[in-house]
Amino acid sequence: MGEQNEKLKLTVEEQIQDMAEKNIQFELYSKEDAKKFLKYNNYYFKLKSYARNYNINPQTKKYYNLDFAYLVELSKLDMYIRKIILELSLDVEHYLKVRLLNDLSDNSKEDGYNIVGLFLQYHRNAGADIQSKADKYSFCSDLAEKHLDEYKEPKKLAVWNIVELLSFGNFMELYELYYQTYPSFNYSDYLKSIKFIRNAAAHNNCILSTLRKPNSLKKFSKTKKLANILGKIPEFRELENRDAMMRNPVIHDFVTLLFVYNDVMKVSATKNVRNKKMEEIRHLFCDEDGRIRKNKIYFEKNPYIKESYSFICSIIKYIDKKNKNPKHTNFLQ
Repeated sequence: MGEQNEKLKLTVEEQIQDMAEKNIQFELYSKEDAKKFLKYNNYYFKLKSYARNYNINPQTKKYYNLDFAYLVELSKLDMYIRKIILELSLDVEHYLKVRLLNDLSDNSKEDGYNIVGLFLQYHRNAGADIQSKADKYSFCSDLAEKHLDEYKEPKKLAVWNIVELLSFGNFMELYELYYQTYPSFNYSDYLKSIKFIRNAAAHNNCILSTLRKPNSLKKFSKTKKLANILGKIPEFRELENRDAMMRNPVIHDFVTLLFVYNDVMKVSATKNVRNKKMEEIRHLFCDEDGRIRKNKIYFEKNPYIKESYSFICSIIKYIDKKNKNPKHTNFLQ
């Protein structure tokens, strides 16, 4: 029975024919140019995933208002957005480590070794990951090997050692454990969302393919703190689609990343870098000559894309405006 649902391998010419049969038009992008794009720029399975944003007749399996050019444009915009996500999430990871180590330095109750001992006790996979880094070709292999004993078990490690060896997921667990043990303001409630969107970008997942039909809804839960914050902001309080937008994991997690990035980078030493980056993002998304709006006419008939774009752009403009207000202090505290 399962064999009947298997997809057949198609040549590029057959891929073009398959799309044409599904009413994907080639008016703005010729079939010859489409063949070149599928040969040299992207592959069919990935490109066609963006068609999920378009309605399809359930009987005929034909799409409404979909041109090949729209899929190409979405794939290009996806690339720009993935680059932003990776850049912001790398900065967030770095400055969360900086803040954790500063809090540790001021904490007379913690020597930096005790909390790591507890962490490795609760999260044995982290110790195994360090062992794996020592055993294989890795940028951190020398550092990892240095911190293993003769039995290849992690030596007594301090926070300032282990943060250089942990994956982002394992660092999140250490970060959460520290602030559970020594309560003070932290970003633990937001890190799951940042990990989700960061990993999607790092693995080149098609982020913009999920605006109409979101992925991972069964395992997704909104961050209540962020929902409450947005509900108190006058610009968003009356938005009819705010809750609907924030029920989409990709939109929710991208918004979370934007707020955490701008909050973490608010200190004077990094504020100028943050403001410059947000100006770049605002130009990319919201300005008439920004790349996101270059072919906006393609999506005039698609409410899922238009509404998602409008919501994200309003978030970016709000953050950028607040950053330029000298009286503004923080977003999340």
